[in-house]
Amino acid sequence: MKNINPWLLLLVVLVNFSVVSCRTKSEIRREQEFEKLKQEFTQTRGDRAEVDSTVDEIKVEIAKVGNVIEEEAQGRRKESEEIRKELSALTARVQALEQRAVSEELNQKQLAQEKPKASLDSGRKLFDDGKFDEAIDVFKSLVKSSPKSEDGKKAQFLLAESYYSSKDYASAALEFAEFRKAFPKDALVPNAIYRQATSFRELGKGKEAKLFFQDLIEKFPKSPFASKAKVDMKRLN
Repeated sequence: MKNINPWLLLLVVLVNFSVVSCRTKSEIRREQEFEKLKQEFTQTRGDRAEVDSTVDEIKVEIAKVGNVIEEEAQGRRKESEEIRKELSALTARVQALEQRAVSEELNQKQLAQEKPKASLDSGRKLFDDGKFDEAIDVFKSLVKSSPKSEDGKKAQFLLAESYYSSKDYASAALEFAEFRKAFPKDALVPNAIYRQATSFRELGKGKEAKLFFQDLIEKFPKSPFASKAKVDMKRLN
């Protein structure tokens, strides 16, 4: 075997070591870069998963809000429907009341047209039948329409008589006073004074009754009502 130059051998060893050393650093660098890429990829995947999770949560919240909005909308639709029904019922009721009012008005007009015209004879008929309230309405109408006529005079007296017969003595006394005031010289005045006196007596006002009895006796001494007044005065004592 030929002798190998030791310096040449040393050079070969150094070259081989250098090559091995270079490869190792390069590989290490590549491995580091690869590891870094893996970490970045892993982090990216984690971030993506976190984003996806957040998106899913947002979708759930959106769905919940949508459900709430739909429920509120349904509730409002229901309330609106109920309000429409109530308004419809109220409108129908108002229309019914209006129709009823119109019908009643027509009936009143019809009754007014059918009602016989007030007359002295119709009032007397009601008075004789004991329908004093109805008779009062007739006599009032006659007095109002023709107060100074003969029928108006008779109606005024019968109006007072109707109150007296219905035992409304206060109104009777007032109406007899109206008769005396309107027709002071009429032959029925003594009767009117006597009715005034007895009206106050029935009201428990004996003092006032005596005054009217005394007035009747003094003004109409020959009247049969004056004789009755004397008897009634003695009963008041």
